[in-house]
Amino acid sequence: MRSHIIGTIFRKEMLEVLRDKRMLFLVILMPFFLYPVMFTLIGFVGKSQGEKLNTEKVTVLLNPEAENTPISVLLKANPTLDVKLESFEQAALDTMTNTIGVLVGDGYQSSLDSNRSATVTIYYDSSKDLLDGRVNDIKSSVEELSQDLLLARLNAQQLPQGFVKPIDLREQNIAPQERVIGKIMGRFLPMMLLLFIFTGCIYIAIDITAGEKERRTLQTLFTAPLKVSEIIAGKFLATFLVGVVSATMNVLSLLVAMYIQVQLLSDGKAGEAFSLPIGPEGWAWMALIIVLATAFMAAISIAVVLLANSYKEAQSYVSPLMMVIIIPAVMSQMPGMELTTTTAMIPMLNISLAIGAIFQGIFNVGHILMVVLFALLYAGLALYLASLTFGNENVVTGEKVKFNALFSKR
Repeated sequence: MRSHIIGTIFRKEMLEVLRDKRMLFLVILMPFFLYPVMFTLIGFVGKSQGEKLNTEKVTVLLNPEAENTPISVLLKANPTLDVKLESFEQAALDTMTNTIGVLVGDGYQSSLDSNRSATVTIYYDSSKDLLDGRVNDIKSSVEELSQDLLLARLNAQQLPQGFVKPIDLREQNIAPQERVIGKIMGRFLPMMLLLFIFTGCIYIAIDITAGEKERRTLQTLFTAPLKVSEIIAGKFLATFLVGVVSATMNVLSLLVAMYIQVQLLSDGKAGEAFSLPIGPEGWAWMALIIVLATAFMAAISIAVVLLANSYKEAQSYVSPLMMVIIIPAVMSQMPGMELTTTTAMIPMLNISLAIGAIFQGIFNVGHILMVVLFALLYAGLALYLASLTFGNENVVTGEKVKFNALFSKR
């Protein structure tokens, strides 16, 4: 192959990309601004709603018989509750706005004096977040009161606290904060990253294959004294570059967006709260894996959409191709799914699991190396498929293609 010919075709395709303002907007500008703006708005709205849920008052109807009980004192001590001593019916609560009913059973004090259980019933609409939060506050207060009463009973009987709790089960989370953040990012970021790469690749792949066939410029290119391999190489490099740029812009945008989100939630201490367990070695492996994944998706996109004779037909191929990306990425989130010798051989699943493991900082170098080798193999096979597609005369001219003819020797 002649490198200057490949470079010429590559420059031609990139000039077409740069002339397409819609392409620049979708692949570069929109990802760069979309996520920070979106996450910032979500953060502000979420923080505002959280403050509202924590401060907005809720009406609590308490049966008058409970006026002189500790339950009444607990409820009135909560500044977010407007306690009213009033009898109520369960059906009537449905017609009231932001109202909770608390019914203290008959014989509250006599039940406690005789070492029996007193009944307290809470009526509320669990579909309302505001009421759900207030009920949790009420339950916490009542449980604290119940614990105090239990300790008083134990002391009266001269029994130790451990009498009612034979086993004191404790747990300690030893995972550092950066590993927890890495696990969260490792769950959703690989799927998003693969979709970003695919989006960048498929857009330009359709334009330089089916789009050129529809404009009748691809056939003209094949009349020039060029080798098929040179045409493939030039178009592949252009698709590959756009895919890498798309992935890079989206990842940087997401990291900035997450930093902003953490800063909003941590009151400006994002530097302490936002850290990842990824060292230089991890970033190097991730960059290599992303490059190889992009090479695979660029090649397979070109090979498949070239079979279409128009933009409309090519777009019908996008959904099946996207399933090839989404299904393995979703599978990688299944419980117990991890990077092993077996999963390292499965295309796209190995990429998703490898990126997730790197984000968590617990990856096995041997498994990562296997992912790299198999990703390189699949990228090579995808390029070979693209060469078969480009080398078929019927594909290039837009005539009906027999798929078995693609794999026959010419």
